[in-house]
Order: sequence, then C-alpha cells, then structure tokens
Amino acid sequence: MVNVDSVTSTGQAITEFWQTLLASISQGVCVFDANGCVDHFNPCLPELLDVPPEFLASGPSLREIYDFQMQRGDFAGAPHPLDQPIQQTSPDADPALVSEHYLRLKHLGRTLQVQTRRLPGTGLVQTVLDVSDYVQAEAGRKRANQLLFATQALAELGGWEVDLQHKQVTWTDGVYRIFETTPQAFTPTPATVLALFTDESLAINEASYQPSGQPTTTHEFEIEMLTLKGRRIWLHSRGTTTWEQDRPVKRTAIVQDITRRKQTEMALRDSEARWKLALESVGDGVWDLQVQSGEQYLSPNLLRMYGYEEGELQPSVAELDALVHPEDLGRLQHDRQAHLDGITLTYSNEHRVLCKDGNWKWVHSRGMVISRDVNGKALRMLGTHADITERKSADALVWQQAHFDALTGLPNRRLMRERLIQEIKKCRRTEQKLALLFIDLDHFKEVNDTLGHDRGDDLLVEAAQRIQRCLRETDTVARMGGDEFTVIITGLNDESNLQSILPKLLNALSASFQLGLDQVFVSASMGVTVYPTDTLEVEDLLKNADQALYVAKAAGRNRFSFFTPALQEAAMQRAQLTHDLRAALPAQEFRVVYQPIVTLATGKIHKAEALIRWQHPRRGLISPAEFIPVAESSGLIVELGEWIFAQAAAQVKNWRAELHPEFQVSVNKSPLQFENPNPNHIPWIDQLRVLGLPGESVVVEITEGLLLSTSNGVVDQLLKLRDEGINVSLDDFGTGYSSLSYLQKFDIDFIKIDQSFVRDLKAGTTDLVLCQAIIAMAHALGMKVIAEGVETEEQRDLLKAAGCDYAQGYFYSRPVSPAEFEAMVQRSGEALHQAG
Repeated sequence: MVNVDSVTSTGQAITEFWQTLLASISQGVCVFDANGCVDHFNPCLPELLDVPPEFLASGPSLREIYDFQMQRGDFAGAPHPLDQPIQQTSPDADPALVSEHYLRLKHLGRTLQVQTRRLPGTGLVQTVLDVSDYVQAEAGRKRANQLLFATQALAELGGWEVDLQHKQVTWTDGVYRIFETTPQAFTPTPATVLALFTDESLAINEASYQPSGQPTTTHEFEIEMLTLKGRRIWLHSRGTTTWEQDRPVKRTAIVQDITRRKQTEMALRDSEARWKLALESVGDGVWDLQVQSGEQYLSPNLLRMYGYEEGELQPSVAELDALVHPEDLGRLQHDRQAHLDGITLTYSNEHRVLCKDGNWKWVHSRGMVISRDVNGKALRMLGTHADITERKSADALVWQQAHFDALTGLPNRRLMRERLIQEIKKCRRTEQKLALLFIDLDHFKEVNDTLGHDRGDDLLVEAAQRIQRCLRETDTVARMGGDEFTVIITGLNDESNLQSILPKLLNALSASFQLGLDQVFVSASMGVTVYPTDTLEVEDLLKNADQALYVAKAAGRNRFSFFTPALQEAAMQRAQLTHDLRAALPAQEFRVVYQPIVTLATGKIHKAEALIRWQHPRRGLISPAEFIPVAESSGLIVELGEWIFAQAAAQVKNWRAELHPEFQVSVNKSPLQFENPNPNHIPWIDQLRVLGLPGESVVVEITEGLLLSTSNGVVDQLLKLRDEGINVSLDDFGTGYSSLSYLQKFDIDFIKIDQSFVRDLKAGTTDLVLCQAIIAMAHALGMKVIAEGVETEEQRDLLKAAGCDYAQGYFYSRPVSPAEFEAMVQRSGEALHQAG
C-alpha cells in the first residue's frame, strides 16, 4: 500500500524544484494545459512579454495573449501568429498552434525568440528569450559587410593575403572583382597567380621581399598586371610583411585598381608632352608654375630665348620676375594675380625681359591655371613666352611713321591734330589760350627745283630746327608736307605774348641757308589764329590759320597775318566762287576772247592768244585774276583748260581758212594739266588731227616753273609736244629761275618777255638793257621773242629796234571776240595795203 503522504510530499518537492529552477533562468517559460490555457509560468515571462502577471495568472489562452499583444502594436505590423499557416507534421496536429520557432517584436522594439514544444500527452510549453542585442549586432555586422563590399567596389579595392609557409593565397571578393573572375572560376595559389604578373611587376614584387639592409615590415608600390580576361591593369599595393628568422612568412595587403588614374596621368603626360613639343616647335618658350611653392619650370627654348643655358636660372617665378623691366613688372604681376584669383579667364601680358647679353627683349606671356584645390585656390599654371621684339619694333616703326615726318623727325599732320585736341582740353581746364600757326617757306620750290631735292631736303631740316629753336619744349612744331609747317604755342595768357615770337620766327627763316657750297635765301609767310578768341573748334582753327596764311602770302610774303572776321568773309566768298565755278562750265557761262600778237617788222597779225572770260549770271564779268587762282586750287583748271583748247582749235581752223593759212593760236596750259592729266581726255595732237590741223597751228604757253619739274610725266609730255610739231612758248620770262640748260633741253620756240620789264620801258633804262639781252640770248638759241604789255608807241619802237619779233598789248588791242578780231585783222590788212 502506497503511502499517500509520502507521495504527496515527493510531488511537492518536485514542484518546488521546478519552480526554483524556472525562477533562476533568464528565459521565460509558459506551460499551457490541454485546453490551451496558461497553467504555469515563471517570473521572467511577464517581464519579457511586458504583460501583467495577474493577466497570465488568470489562465488566458494563447490566442488571448496574442490578441492583447496585437492590440498594443507587437509583431511590427505582421499578421496574427495564429492566422498564419504552419507546416503540418502529423494528421492529428492542431492547426491552431503556431510554428515551433520564430522571432517576434514587442511594441517597445525588443526582439524575442519564441520556441514551442508539445508536451507528452496534452499541452504545450513555450520558452521566450530576448535576443534583441544579438539581432541588432547581426544586423550591424550585415550592414557593415554590405557597406564594406560597396565601398570596396566603388573604390576598386580588395585585400589579399599570401601565406608563404603553407603556400596559400587568400583573396577578398574585391580582388576577384578586380581580376574579372569569381571564386568559382579561379582558385588563387602561388602558382596560379604568377600568370597575372607581367615581367616588370613580378620583378618589383620579388624585390620587395629582398630589401637591401634590414627587412621592412611595410611595402607600397604600383605594378602593372593582367586580369583573367587578359586586360592590362594597374594596381596600387600597400601592406605588411611578417618575418621570422629573416625570412618572410606572411604578407597581407590592400590592393586598389588604379588603371583609370594611370591612364589619365599617362594621357595628361602625353598631352602635355605634345603641347609642349608643339609650342617648342614654333619657337615659344614654355613655363610651368607650381603656384603655392613658386617653383617654375623653364623650357630649354625659353632659356635660349634669353641667352641662358640650362641651370643658369633658378627654377622659380621670383627669378624670372627679377629680369622683367621695372616699368613692366607691376602690370605683369597685376595681370597674373587677376587670373590666379579667377577674375580673368586667361593670363596675357606683354613685357620686356633682360637677356644675358644685357639687351631687352619684348615677350608676350600667356597662360592658364590648369588645377585648383577644393576652395578654388590656384595650384598649377602653364604658359608660354613668345618673342615679339620684332613685332614691337615694327609697331614702333609703324607708329613712328604714322605720327612723325620721316625727313625732319617732327610730328606729322595726324600727331599735330591729336596734340591740338589735347592742348585745347588743357586750355579749358587752365583757362589759358593757345596759338595755331601755319608756316609756308617762300620760294622753296625754286630752290628745290634749281638745286635738287637733296638740297631742298637739307633746307627743310634746317628750317625745322630753326623753328624749334625759337620755341619752348612745351610747344609743338609739325611738318604738314612739302614746305608747310604748323606750330602750336601753348600756355598763352594773352595774344600779346606772340608779338616777340612771330618776328623771331620770320627772322630765323629769312637768314641765309648754307646748303653745301650753295648759299640760298628764303622767307616765310605765317597765318595765325588764337583759341578761344577766334573759335572753339579744331576744324575752325585749322581753317582760320589757313585763311590767315593765304592773306600773308597775297600781301607779299615774308610776313605774318592774324585771322580776322574779314578773312572769314573772304574765305566764304572764295568758297562760293568755287561752288559757282563748278556750275559755270555746264551752264556755258564762259567765253573765249583773243588778243592779237603782232609781227613788229610788218605789223601783220597772224597770231593770237586765247584768253577766257566768265560772264557770271549775277555778278557780271569776273576777272580771270579772281577766278583762275580758284580754279587752280580746286583742280577745275584741268576741265577748263580742255574746254579752252577745244574752242581755240576750232577757231584756228576757221582763221587758217579765212585769215591766213599759217595762223597760230596760243593756249595757256596750267601746270596742273601736265601734272594731273585726265586719262579720259583726248590728247591735243589727236584733236588737231581730227580737225585736219598740223601741230604748228597751236602754241602751248607754259610757265617757267613747269620746266623745273622732275616729274617724268611732265617731261614726257613736253618732249612729245615738240615731237608732234606743237610750238611751246615760255610765258612771263625773267620773273623766275629758269636756266639756259632748261631752255635748250625742251626746245622752246618762243619767249614772252614779262610785262613788268615792258611797263616802264624807255630809252636808257635798265629795263631796255634787260629786254635787249633777253632778245639777243633768245635769238642766239634759235628762239623768237614776244613782248607782253605793250601800251605805247615808244615801247613798240624800242622793242622793234631791239629786234623783238612780236608784241601784244593794249597798244594794239584788248582781248576781243572772234568777230571783232576778224574785223580788226581786216582793218590792219587794209591799212598796210594803203601804206604800201
């Protein structure tokens, strides 16, 4: 018979044992009875599940516990555990039960591991363990591994280890990726990896195991290797080596694929090499500046440019800057710094550099920053030096030629105008005055023509120096061309300051000039205008000075004339006359009159001079003395001269038929017609041929100055007139500087004694002696003589007695119309017939 008390006592002891055991463990334990309700639980369970102990002590079912947890947010949004299908292990398994092993989350974020076991017979037991720390650590490790893998992939990194004792090689995933393979496709061993080394890289690797001196535990090198696909790559290896008894036993290294960096570096080196070669080949010198350190590479071409050999200049920017001209250094440094600071897109500067031989050389320095740090600070700058010395010299020469007179070295018209504008601005600021002088040398052309251009140039140079000596350094003397000079006298308080300067200039220029062995005399005519008294504008100042000069020359030269309003009025009248003159020829306002040239021996009239008259529609008859100079200065004389010749040629044809078969008409031809002939005009000899006239029917009257012209065109025209039989008459003889050699050279047919010798001609006068000498000389040279301005019977008789051939003047007739001329010839013929 069993002792009940003994059994009961034993059961209680077992129960106490299990309760003590369950209370001492850190897991939560819960026992469910056959109805699925809580039967027993240990003290850790309410704490782990974060539910009240009273709730568990009330014997809730498993579903009720899960429902409570679902309502407060456990399971992180997952479905109800009892609503998920489970693996059925036997046909009689209860489908209401959950998986035997799963993780769940509490509402506080902790992770619990729940294990469920079926008890023998009926009921369940669940154990609950808080695995939050483990789960978080695993998640962190997983994230770290993922980050490491991604980082290595991005950085193209890997790690390998070589166990030299056991002959094993271990690669990380990154190394497999670098060598374009997988652990499944390739097994790294000391033997298999040899095929991945090039000869050069293998030598570098082996040398790292055999250091000179003490063994080193670290290594770092870059080597070229081959991938499993045969592609060449560059690796950077850095790691440690373990040594035992002076022998390496293990090496661990990090390797990085630096192929792209190497390709970029090589491309950059190739590009720089090509760029430098290209620049060197065109003669430019190359410089390469490390901005932060100031170190500067200077190419051989750049050194040779300044006469230096390699090593003679320190490779620094300060060394080269020290050779820059002091006047240019500030601008150079400013331009360079502006580019370094990012203000300008490129650097460009022209400056002078001192060469080794002591000469200065102009260079054009150009460059550009090619690298900056993360803050935009310049790190490296490349550039060139180009030798522009010749260009600078050429520019200086061009500027000199554009602004200065080549003969005298004085400013020319352009520079004079620029200075005049600047001086006017200065006068506005200082409230002072300036004077503008136009100076012409009187009789310069005669000196130039008689003594030659070389002597004429000497005279101009000496005249320029004399003008400068009369003025201050602040004044400007300019040569406008020919014998024309312009002077700007500045800083005047009043026009009276000029009263001492102007006579001084006249006296200086009227003194004799010693030109080689020749001593010559010239004088000067000056026109003067004052700013702001006369005008405020530059153009008006120039016009005023020109008008005043015109008056000075017209008044007899060797004098100065100030601009006045009356001069402006005269200039306006000349301008109006020029305007009217242009319209006069098309309007047929001109007419030709003829003055007879009488044969002194017989009194017959077989010659006449054609002269022009202008019948202005408003002003009436205008004297040739008034409009011919205007026609000359405006160039209209060329068209006018052609018209006169056409009229005279037609007239002489008629008179040869009606008056005398050898009748001649003299026509004046302006020097401008010789010097600037119109190519569209028909040559005079051709016009005569069209009319059926010989060359001898016309006499061309020229001035002495034309004979002195050195223009080939003028000489050719004069000689052609002679060859075509057209006679040439030298007008106003005795008033110029012609020599006998010119008379012989051009085969002159007639000499016309100027009326200034005839006007006061009387017996026993010097004028008569001069006329007799001219007549005798002309006859000796085979020329005939015409005396102009004969107005009295005494003059006629004296000239006739002296052997003069022809005479013309008011004693015989004024210039008359063709009809009046014909009537006069007929009357003279009748008178001669009656006298006979």
